Amino acid sequence: MFGLKSGSSTLKVSNSIAAQANQSAYNSESRQAYIEGAPHIKHASLQRLYRQLMVEVFENAKQGALEPAVLDLGAGEGSVTVPFLELGARVTAVDISRRQLDDLQMQCHQYDDRLTVECRDVDDFLDVDQSGYDVIVANSFLHHVPDYLSLIGRVIPKVLPGGQFFCFQDPLRYDSLRWYDNVFSNVSFLAWRIWRGDVVGGIKRRLRRRRGIYLENSVHDNAEYHVARNGVDQEAIEALLCSMGFECDVTAYFSTNSRVFQPVGSFLGIKNTFAMVGRKKI
Repeated sequence: MFGLKSGSSTLKVSNSIAAQANQSAYNSESRQAYIEGAPHIKHASLQRLYRQLMVEVFENAKQGALEPAVLDLGAGEGSVTVPFLELGARVTAVDISRRQLDDLQMQCHQYDDRLTVECRDVDDFLDVDQSGYDVIVANSFLHHVPDYLSLIGRVIPKVLPGGQFFCFQDPLRYDSLRWYDNVFSNVSFLAWRIWRGDVVGGIKRRLRRRRGIYLENSVHDNAEYHVARNGVDQEAIEALLCSMGFECDVTAYFSTNSRVFQPVGSFLGIKNTFAMVGRKKI
């Protein structure tokens, strides 16, 4: 077991452990199981929100490049790579799962001339990559990375002048939620957990994580390496980007695994998740 309260060396090790856990989960997990646990893919309303923001990002990038260069961090099943290729971008897709990248290449065979895949841990990729990008995207990715601020700090210098950093589908920092956002989010998750089964196991894992205990080899539950450690600090990310010459727009919205609670929470204006677009000043 390990904690995440020490220095940068411990956090770097934790990032590596998280990458290995993701590799194990996504190389073995069925597509349907993945979709069931991925609200931004499962719910049409979240797909529409992502598409709206993505098109705006692409149109801004088109002002500076005929074929914008896009870096997709944690490319996974292609929810970023595919639409950017369809719009005409050149995409470098990085993921640690060989299975998912193979599926992605099969989907995108008609775009082979504009697609590069890199099967490796993102940290390892950043060690050797010398390219610059018009857009860098982290879609449902940062909460898989314990030291996400350091990762963003490494990524940002690769954004070309006038380029953009775009993240989507990360949990808002828990202590920044309004009390009713927090209550509604927990109730909706519990309802989904009851429907899925393994209620007792789910409650035990959540209570253990609340005590700051995380298992290094949790094959059963890949959320072990999500940043369920007070969510993802949207304010810290925005401050980091602004300090590095970016202007930021944050979009907060509601996201849950439950098909029943998703439209209800959206209607009530519940917010527990965020997207951010940072534009690098020229």
